Amino acid sequence: MKRTERPTRERVSAHRERLRAAGRIYVNTDLPADLVAQLDQIKESRGAASRAPIIEEAVRLLIEKQQGA
Repeated sequence: MKRTERPTRERVSAHRERLRAAGRIYVNTDLPADLVAQLDQIKESRGAASRAPIIEEAVRLLIEKQQGA
């Protein structure tokens, strides 16, 4: 390992700490395969790099709906 390289665990920890400092919280869950397949279709059609922004939008829409906005 090069001196400038950090182990993966340290890099992930530092990344999550930066996210927390930005007011974001890591959430982990499991979903049925059919929902993940549909989520991946939406991700691909929008050109998103990951599922995260699609899930974030879905949660925001659900909250807005529940609040009657």
